[in-house]
Amino acid sequence: MDVSGEDVLHILNGQVMYDEFKRSKKMNSDYAPFNEAMCVNATTKHVFSEEFIETRALGHNDSVEGYMNKVISPLNHLFNASYECIVLWFGDDMFCQMNLLTLLAYLEQSNYKGTVLYNRFREDECEVKQIELELGHYHTVYADVLLHHSKPSVTVDPVMHQAIELYFMMLKDDNPVMQYIQEHKHVSTDELIERLIARFPTIGYGDVQYKNLINRIK
Repeated sequence: MDVSGEDVLHILNGQVMYDEFKRSKKMNSDYAPFNEAMCVNATTKHVFSEEFIETRALGHNDSVEGYMNKVISPLNHLFNASYECIVLWFGDDMFCQMNLLTLLAYLEQSNYKGTVLYNRFREDECEVKQIELELGHYHTVYADVLLHHSKPSVTVDPVMHQAIELYFMMLKDDNPVMQYIQEHKHVSTDELIERLIARFPTIGYGDVQYKNLINRIK
């Protein structure tokens, strides 16, 4: 499907990807970054509601204003315009999949009626696989997993299923990442973060998330 033009909105996996698209002018469409990490901290039932913003800001130790500037304002295209097609660019790792799930939940919540395309990619590969998604059950999965920390009551695709299992694993205090940090706490924080990113690619955490875990132990 042609995914260029003014009736298409591309939502990208974070600011780095957005900056790359903007710099290279990859397509003649609107695009916006989702600058969140939904795989950590509490959330609320209604995505992007006032309660959601306050809860997420508190979890990130940020002010509501700071959260608005970083996460909400860059998504203005999503809130303020209607598009025939929305393309979601997210990887296979747990970090990306929880962000993807949140956006799909929001599209259902807002009764979006257009076409939803998922451009799935892996960080270590150039290939992008495009899948058309049918809305209808993602808000249920979002509430089950991210709100209630319970297994989804409906079936999800294998990639998201694996990501959910990793999400539940990371909720445990004795998860493999925490064990690794405990065993290597003598290593400098910067080096330990590099090791963790390389060792646990399917989790997808970045510097901030790993630094918070390291600080809990060191």
